[in-house]
Amino acid sequence: MSRKNDVDATLKAASEQHKEIKAKYDDALRSKSMDLRILVKNLMENLRSSLDYMAHDIYEACCKPSRSASGQPDPKNIYFPYAKTEQNFRSRIDAVLPGLQSQSVGVYDLLLSIQPFKCNDTWLYDLCFVLNENKHERLVPQERKETETYSVKGQHGSVTIRRGPGCSVTSKPGAVKIFGVPAQFMGDAIASDPRGGLDHVITRWVSFVFEGTNINVLGLLNKSVTTIQEFVDELYKNIS
Repeated sequence: MSRKNDVDATLKAASEQHKEIKAKYDDALRSKSMDLRILVKNLMENLRSSLDYMAHDIYEACCKPSRSASGQPDPKNIYFPYAKTEQNFRSRIDAVLPGLQSQSVGVYDLLLSIQPFKCNDTWLYDLCFVLNENKHERLVPQERKETETYSVKGQHGSVTIRRGPGCSVTSKPGAVKIFGVPAQFMGDAIASDPRGGLDHVITRWVSFVFEGTNINVLGLLNKSVTTIQEFVDELYKNIS
């Protein structure tokens, strides 16, 4: 029996939780007392549940028929495979969805397409990694993180440097030109000849990251919600 209805229900709940978090996010940035940990944990759990429901449907549609015909047992654990490297991915998928590549190369390639080593985005690994700590160890705090950038903008583009501890770019006066205008890098700022007509802009960025990581909370949730829904639509075209 397909779990598509279960997947749709959990993703609908996740979408509503996502809207709530986005609505509260700006207030949370301004108020150090607001805590989004429970909301974030619940959303991530729904996302992970939808992935694991799909893994069971993949197994039953693509792997189980041939294994049953040859008298092979079901895997001890079935869950959505993820890994940082292709070698680890192949090892995991052989354990949880054995025979998938030979039985349905289309579904195999779909799973492959969202792995970090294939799509150059770690959202899937980050989601599972952070959620594992949330579920089994503790609620991972979200740290308020502020960064500043200094930009020089002209008709032909812009040059931006990051400001703050550990960020320093220097040059001797007259040694550098930005779009033909003499300039000087001064640690965490840029000076330019005022006759050059360049605009100087300081931008402050405020965000939450998961404690001990550089994983942006809202960025991860935005990417996960959107990509998993797209994955669902493609998957059930292949196994329906």
